[in-house]
Amino acid sequence: MAEAAHCDVIVVGTGAGGGILAYELAKAGLNVVSLEQGGQLADDHFKRVDPPGTALDFGIRSNTVWPAEPHDSLFVHPLFEKGEDGSTGWPEGGFRHYQIIKVNGLQNLWNGVSVRFSEKDFADWPFRYAELAPHYDAVERRIVVCGTKEDIPELPDGIYVPPKPLRPADQMIIDAVNGLEEPYSRAIPNRKAIDTRPDSPNACASTGICTSGCPTGAVYKFTARLLPEIAKLPNYELRTGAKVVRLLREPGSRRVLGVEYRDMATGESRLLTADRVVLATGAIESPRILFNSADDVAPEGMGNAFGQLGLRLQDNPKSVLSTSLWKLWGSGRDFDIGYGDLLILLSRGTLPDGEEFPFIGHAIHGVPDVPHYLVGMKRFPPFMKERLSRFMFHSYVTLGLFCAGDPNPANRVRPANSYDRFGVRHVTVDFSSSDKADKMMDAMEAWGRTVLRHAGATSIYPSRDNSGTGIHYAGTTAISADPAKGVVDANLKCHDLDNVYVCDGGVVPVLPDKHLTLTIMAMAHRLAGHLVEKARSGAAATAQPAHA
Repeated sequence: MAEAAHCDVIVVGTGAGGGILAYELAKAGLNVVSLEQGGQLADDHFKRVDPPGTALDFGIRSNTVWPAEPHDSLFVHPLFEKGEDGSTGWPEGGFRHYQIIKVNGLQNLWNGVSVRFSEKDFADWPFRYAELAPHYDAVERRIVVCGTKEDIPELPDGIYVPPKPLRPADQMIIDAVNGLEEPYSRAIPNRKAIDTRPDSPNACASTGICTSGCPTGAVYKFTARLLPEIAKLPNYELRTGAKVVRLLREPGSRRVLGVEYRDMATGESRLLTADRVVLATGAIESPRILFNSADDVAPEGMGNAFGQLGLRLQDNPKSVLSTSLWKLWGSGRDFDIGYGDLLILLSRGTLPDGEEFPFIGHAIHGVPDVPHYLVGMKRFPPFMKERLSRFMFHSYVTLGLFCAGDPNPANRVRPANSYDRFGVRHVTVDFSSSDKADKMMDAMEAWGRTVLRHAGATSIYPSRDNSGTGIHYAGTTAISADPAKGVVDANLKCHDLDNVYVCDGGVVPVLPDKHLTLTIMAMAHRLAGHLVEKARSGAAATAQPAHA
């Protein structure tokens, strides 16, 4: 499609929600333009430029630091934006907003975990699990999810291809969890958006880690699966290097005309108009765009007529425990390493006041770049470090455990006093971890220690965090039937605008313990059906008075 001046739908963002939405709308025949601030990575980027971790030299490098920090293996990738093009600054000791300014967004380094929310998780939504269930079905078929059916109410089953076979370390963790004899504690094969079918052109190549990028396209992302099907359609355009600055209102109405964006190459300001606009840029960037769209009608930002925009930012508090299982010392590897975290763990914790809470996690057994299970080896000479690395290399296990977010209105996104290099205002994040979250992390850590000890752990290296490293951002544009309690309605339309929608993690009102990506994608599929129905019925977004 030639560069359009007007289209049916603008989709801002190409990540979890934006990719699914653009595909479904374009396939249905609507004229769609995807706007993406970043460029598109080369198809072979994760083979040639940033290959995933390998077992070369048993993790010993010239720059290896002892002891190493386990988080570093996940959060130091060069694709994470920490510079002047991001939504936020990176204040020392503050909330860490992880953002990738490229086509696919965070799904360039997505771990692929694809779990459904349960009936209980929809308690604060204007609809229930049954409403989203067929959309979960459709997305799972579209993106290909591996897993097994387990009939667990707290973790509804989906549509799966077979997972990778379990490894000795996995079986040791399963035996340890089962040995607790807690009916609510389970260890089952993970559910991930990974094509494990050996005859598939995108089959998993078993790198042992997904969060460093997939070299074969086995892990779902927009460019690997869906973009090739729509890229040449006459009714679809992917416009990269387009940084959306703000929405522009039709004078005196509740309708927006379109968006103003900056050409990242030239800095020029451009306008694209549309019948409808969908923001799918994440729980921090979407509020940023809405705040920066302030005008005479909405001086506090569009979507904010009831003062709810940016409130209740949530992430999943997590406890991480790493160890070496002594029973695996000296072992080689005669098994498929797979995709690292082959197990989902489910259990419950108990707070000091007796309140119970659910949590979910993963057992990770991969091929580390740096063998950080050698914590405490700082004083050993290099030759001993290498010998120990070889001896222990296939014994490393990490448990990552996550509990529900905290919908505290004081944890929020708000306009900042700083600007990016184009003069576009940043947002700042106010965020603190609650005493309850700290106690939940204590309880998860205690459970994880018990499991690892039963599995044959040696020294256990614990860490915890509730400052953004969960990267499951939610809550800032919450869905609610009541405009006084949220930003979007049941159809993801902003309460105070007639043709603006939000479809990302921000609409999740209360973040459960589960990863939210599959739910974002299911909501995108549902929204696509709604927008197609509107377009086909001829229900163009007509201007209403601003006070209506």
